Amino acid sequence: MSNPVVNAISKTRQFWNEIVSECWTKAVWPTPKELVQSTGVVVVFIALLSACVFVFDFSMHELVRFVTRQVAAQ
Repeated sequence: MSNPVVNAISKTRQFWNEIVSECWTKAVWPTPKELVQSTGVVVVFIALLSACVFVFDFSMHELVRFVTRQVAAQ
C-alpha cells in the first residue's frame, strides 16, 4: 500500500514535468516580428473598439438628454 501524500507529490511532479515538456518541445512560439505585429493588431483593434463605444455612449447620452428636455418642456 503506497502513501497517499507521496503518491500525490509524485503525480504533481509528473504533471509539472509534462507541462514543461509541452512548453519547450511541442509549443510553437512566435518570432519577435510576429509578436510585434500581433501586438499592433490588438492595439489598433482596441482603439477602434474604444472609439465605437465612445460614439455610441455619447450618442445615447445626447439622445436621453434631448428626450428629457422635450418631456420637461411640455
